[in-house]
Amino acid sequence: METNISESHIQEKKHPELAGVGYRFLAHLLDGVIITVPLTFIMFILGMLFFISSPESALLLEDDSYYYQSTVVTDEDLSVVMGLIFFYIVAILFSILVTWLYYAIMESSKLQGTLGKKAVGIQVTKVTGEKITFGRATGRFFAKGFLSPFLYIGYIIAFFTEKKQALHDLIAKTIVVKK
Repeated sequence: METNISESHIQEKKHPELAGVGYRFLAHLLDGVIITVPLTFIMFILGMLFFISSPESALLLEDDSYYYQSTVVTDEDLSVVMGLIFFYIVAILFSILVTWLYYAIMESSKLQGTLGKKAVGIQVTKVTGEKITFGRATGRFFAKGFLSPFLYIGYIIAFFTEKKQALHDLIAKTIVVKK
């Protein structure tokens, strides 16, 4: 005996449309511009302040004949070089900090994505579809930054996984979906 039961009261769970690699790449390029332009300006200003406060370092970098006149490194020269190394280390750490906060705060906010992701109409969610936490967004960022660039294998994986997840998505248990 066959019965025709109406299941109108049971709603089928809607599966989100996964964002393709092209959308994600475009969002990544936009975010790169959004982050790089202000960071470059800030680093330029900080660099100028460093060279204004240490005119010896500007002279050391400017004068090519200096390198051919002396083979003795003075304490002043050493301190200038150490100052430059310190400046570059601080600049790199500052850039990582700003980039991490940008990605982690934006992806864990109610927007669920960076400005680049918003521009192309995609967002980051847990595999279950919920908003991700700041901690998960942080893990995703550092997994992307340290693991995925290695031969770009972390990104290539997205072409072959069922949910188009890159390595950092697999680690953080996230997906990127179209809004």
